[in-house]
Amino acid sequence: MKARWMMWLLIGAIFMNIMNPNNAAAAPSVEASGAMLVDLTTGQVLFSKEEDAMLPPASITKLMTAFLVREAIEAGELSWNQEVTPSAEALALTQKPGLARIPLVNKPYTVKELYDVALIRSANEAAVTLGEAVSGSEAAFVELMNERATALGMTQTTFANASGLDSVSAGRPGENLTSASDLMKLALAYLTKYPDVLDVTKQAYVDIDGVRFEATNRMLAGRDLSYTGMLGFKTGTTDDAGYCFVGVSTRDGRTVLSVVLGAKTDEGRYTATKALHDYAYGEFVMTPLLRSGEVVPESVFVAGGETERATVRTTSTFEVLIEKGQEVPSLVYDLPDTTAPLATDKQVGTVTVELSESVRYLDGEQPPKATLVAAETVDTASFLTRMTRAFSDFLDEVRLVLGKLSLVDRLELL
Repeated sequence: MKARWMMWLLIGAIFMNIMNPNNAAAAPSVEASGAMLVDLTTGQVLFSKEEDAMLPPASITKLMTAFLVREAIEAGELSWNQEVTPSAEALALTQKPGLARIPLVNKPYTVKELYDVALIRSANEAAVTLGEAVSGSEAAFVELMNERATALGMTQTTFANASGLDSVSAGRPGENLTSASDLMKLALAYLTKYPDVLDVTKQAYVDIDGVRFEATNRMLAGRDLSYTGMLGFKTGTTDDAGYCFVGVSTRDGRTVLSVVLGAKTDEGRYTATKALHDYAYGEFVMTPLLRSGEVVPESVFVAGGETERATVRTTSTFEVLIEKGQEVPSLVYDLPDTTAPLATDKQVGTVTVELSESVRYLDGEQPPKATLVAAETVDTASFLTRMTRAFSDFLDEVRLVLGKLSLVDRLELL
C-alpha cells in the first residue's frame, strides 16, 4: 500500500511538471552579504542580492587603482616602462605580518611590474606605489579615486586608500565602502575601456625579482578550484570585508561578470561565484523571438500610398536571453507613420522587448532592438484616390464633431 502511494505521488509530481512548463530553475543560493551577476553580451542583470548595500570591498579596491593607472598611461602621464621606487609608507606595509603579498624592496620597479603584481597577487605595497606615481601621494590619489567613482555613477562608494586595507593596516583614516552594483559599474567601465586587462588577470602566477608568486584567484586554469573559461579579475580579503571576488568568465560566445562581497570563507566566495556562473550558462538561453525575414503582426501606415498600410518584416534573427521556464517577453514595435512611395526593404521601424521582473538590464543599457523594413512596395496613390480619401476623412471629422454636440446645438447649426 505504501509503495502504491509513493508511486502516485511520483506520477503526480511528473504530471504537475508537465502541466506547468513555466517552472524556472531556482536562483542560486549565494552565501554572501552582497552579490550581482550580469551577462556582458547583452547587458542583462541575471541575479542580485543586496546589490546596493554599502560594504567594504577589501582589495577589490585595487580595480580602481589599476584603472586610474591605465587612464594615466593612455593620457601620457605615465608609461609602462617608467621606473618607480616605493616610498617609505609603501615599504612599511611589507613589514606588517599578513600584508606583504610581494616583498618589495627599496629599488626601482617598472609601472608594468607594479600593475601586474597589484592585480594578480593583490600586492598592497604595489597599489600604494602606483597611486603615488599617478598623483604624487596616496592622499592625493584617493581624492582622484573618489572623483572617478562619482563620474562613473558609483553613488554608494567612498575610497579611503589605494590598497583596500582597513584603516589600521593601511595607516590612513577612513574605510573603503562600496556596493555590488557600484563595483559592477567600475568593472564594466574597466572591461569596456581596457579589455586587455584580462590578459593580466587570467595569469595564474607572476614573476618579480626572480621569484614566482601564485595568483590569489583560485579559479584560474591550473589552480585547485579552476573553472572553465575563467579570466580572473580581482579578489579581496580583510577581517572586516570577509572574502570578496569579482569574476569574469567566457563560454560559448557569452561572457558573464559577477560580484561577490562578504563571503564567510575563502572557498565560499569561489563556491558562490561558481554557482552564479553555472546559473548564467546553464539556465539562460539566447532565444529567437523572430526569424530573419519574418513578417511581423504589425504593419506601418503609409500616407498617400495606393494602400494605406504595408506589411513589415525583420532583416535578421531577433533573439533575447531568457531564463529557462520563464515566459517569453512581449514584443514592442516602433513603427512611425511613413509616406509614399515606399520601397521594399526600406527601414520603417524597430522591435524590442518589454521589460519585466524577469527581463532587466543594467542602468544605461537598452534592451536589444531589431530593424524592421517594408516587406512590399507601395506606390503613390492617384490624385482621385487621394481626393476621395480626403473627402472621406472630412466627413469622418464632421461626424465626430456632430457626435459630440447636443440636440440643441445641432438645431442651431441648421
